Amino acid sequence: MPLPSSLQEIVGSLLFASEVPLTAAELRDAIRAVEAEEGENREVMDVYRTCTSKEIDAALRGLEKALEVGGVGFKLVCAGGAYRLQTVPSCGRYVRAMLKMDRPSRLGRASLETLAIVAYRQPLTKSEIEDIRGVDVTANLKTLMDMQLIRLVGKSELPGHPFLYGTTPLFLEHFGLASLQQLNELDPTLQRSNPKKKAEQYKKVEKKVEEVEEVEDVEEVEEVEKVEKVEDEEDVFIDDTPDEFDDEDDEDEEEDNEEDGDAEEADDADGADGDAERM
Repeated sequence: MPLPSSLQEIVGSLLFASEVPLTAAELRDAIRAVEAEEGENREVMDVYRTCTSKEIDAALRGLEKALEVGGVGFKLVCAGGAYRLQTVPSCGRYVRAMLKMDRPSRLGRASLETLAIVAYRQPLTKSEIEDIRGVDVTANLKTLMDMQLIRLVGKSELPGHPFLYGTTPLFLEHFGLASLQQLNELDPTLQRSNPKKKAEQYKKVEKKVEEVEEVEDVEEVEEVEKVEKVEDEEDVFIDDTPDEFDDEDDEDEEEDNEEDGDAEEADDADGADGDAERM
């Protein structure tokens, strides 16, 4: 049994035979797991069994360049940190015809805009997406989730704890992206948001809401205390009559007193007259 001529050859055969994409670590582990058989050159096999991550990366780069130069109809693609062999887009119609596959469904403009917002601003809520687009995105989100391009990644700390949306590994695979960092390279004017900073913003908003609720609670308690205080003082007479009316009341009292004094003097005079007549 002839031995492989290079590590690049082994890597290429593993990717061709695998049904799922493989990471560099998985390729390294698969190569290291093979031991030399009886009669084989153990020195050569030991070279492969002791391969490092750097050697695997070098083999992947060499394979990518060889496929590109050879023009063999497929290429090496890295999506989400995993590698696979994929047919080139120019040959897609022939592959679909042979496999009798329908033309893949295309995303509408509205769904693409929604997907771009999620990709660049994730994680974010439905209301945040609608604030950016200015329209309802319920149907667009459903379409993207059915196609497994976006998913629910958690809940926001905002009041009501709305769901947060983010992209899936299939999104990277579908658009041929190794990671989300490549989005910044596609268009430098559209920089991805920082998930940690967004989380801090959610916490700040939540803290602000709590402070407002505390203030409202304090104001409510103070209002209740004022009402109770007024109820307790309902039995106490408070003279809140304006001073001008108080002066008029004082003048009325003086006039009444003068009239009472005149009446008493008249009574005394009548009594004196009566006594004089009797005498």
